[in-house]
Amino acid sequence: MKLAGSFRFKYCLTGLLLLVFCLLNLQSQERFRRNPPYPDPLNPMKVPPIESGLLTSGLRVVTISRSNRPLFNLLVIVQAGENDSPRQLPGLATVTAEMLLKGTLSLSSSAIEEQMESLGLTGSIEVRADYILYSFSFLEENLEASLRLIGSLFYEPAFSSLELAAVKRGFYYQQVARKKDPEKSGYDFFLTRMFAGTGYNPGVIDEDSIRNISQKDAMSFHQRFIRPNNSIIVLDGNINLNNASLKISRAFSRWVSRPLDRPSVPRIRNLNYETVAFLDLPSPDVSVIIGNAVSPPGSDDYHALLVLNQLLGGSPSSRLFLNLRESKGLAYYAFSHLSFFKNNGLFWIRVKSSPESVGQVVKEILSQLNSLLEERIDPHELEKAKAFLAGNFPLENQLPEQMARRIGLQFVFQLPSDFWNKYYENLLIVSSEKVQEVARQYLTRQPLVVISGDFQASLNSLRAVNRIEIYNQKGQLKAICEKGVVKNENR
Repeated sequence: MKLAGSFRFKYCLTGLLLLVFCLLNLQSQERFRRNPPYPDPLNPMKVPPIESGLLTSGLRVVTISRSNRPLFNLLVIVQAGENDSPRQLPGLATVTAEMLLKGTLSLSSSAIEEQMESLGLTGSIEVRADYILYSFSFLEENLEASLRLIGSLFYEPAFSSLELAAVKRGFYYQQVARKKDPEKSGYDFFLTRMFAGTGYNPGVIDEDSIRNISQKDAMSFHQRFIRPNNSIIVLDGNINLNNASLKISRAFSRWVSRPLDRPSVPRIRNLNYETVAFLDLPSPDVSVIIGNAVSPPGSDDYHALLVLNQLLGGSPSSRLFLNLRESKGLAYYAFSHLSFFKNNGLFWIRVKSSPESVGQVVKEILSQLNSLLEERIDPHELEKAKAFLAGNFPLENQLPEQMARRIGLQFVFQLPSDFWNKYYENLLIVSSEKVQEVARQYLTRQPLVVISGDFQASLNSLRAVNRIEIYNQKGQLKAICEKGVVKNENR
């Protein structure tokens, strides 16, 4: 009996020791999950050799040299965009840009398509407020033929009336569809309010104005802005600057420079907005856009703004998504973004929600912003955000066209030549104090709030809001709502 009791005691003691060991192991694992190890030092960003030069025409040529690569990427960046469209003709820059691919004086639109197909040449267009970006890809063996064809698009566009009508029609219906999307129309309205009174158009287009664009308007825009001395060519491939400059100067020799007279871009201020703007349109869902002005990308605050954005809403692991969707179930998604223009920047939040939850969503977002102003940022959360940005940066530049675009826009926004080479260095020195300093500088307690969706369906959720200005789909003020009571309704 004593022997059996001794065995039982030993078994109990062994079991107790195993339980303690397991608990200690679980605690150490939990500590590891809460406090992940600091990442190893990052290698410097390896950018291929980059050279830049200016042709006699004023055209800037930038080469990104890559040996043993048979594919070339070419960007033509015209430093003019929708802000350069006449105020009565928003959309002219986009229509004109599209027309350059719709035929030249010697080649029809179908002939251009056939030549592009035979050369294996692909292309796309991106039009923003400050620039037009043409992107082309082709094989090295077709370099000179591709350059000749691309050059002809810029120096002898035909502006056919039939092609113009087709481009305008397609663009018109794109804008009509955009106006029906709560998030896209809400963002456009947000941009309109942010830049109100500055004379600057951040790219917002009224679809009705597209009908009024004529051949003469498109030709005039081309004559004024689509010029070599207002453009940058970035060539990424197996070539150096001297050879690239020689080949490009030949292919674009008939592209003639003209004097440019353009006003400077105004700097918008970070303001307090006391009134919520509601864009009333039929939709089962509601979009919320909240934000304010920040500094442009060349400022000392740029990298701290990147970290701030990542902390707040840069990914599904950021605060907004975890709070609004995962924890409280108030939103379908919640993200934040940085948008940059010449001399300006915007920090903005976008959330998709339901009419019944929109009031609580706005309240929660403002609470999150205030917490950044008042509460110390957890060092581990800060390092996690920086590690995400550092790890994601190579993924954003793994394709040659991505790198070419980044280098081209570096010249558009007049950033230092080593701006991207020092990305890791400048990112990793961002402190929690710097992030909070930037948050206090730019995230005012009353940012611009734009809600778009069905106002009547959302009214009950917004009764606590002091003042709401209600706009129709055209952006025209139609009523005021104070504490749930609609006043001054225009029928």
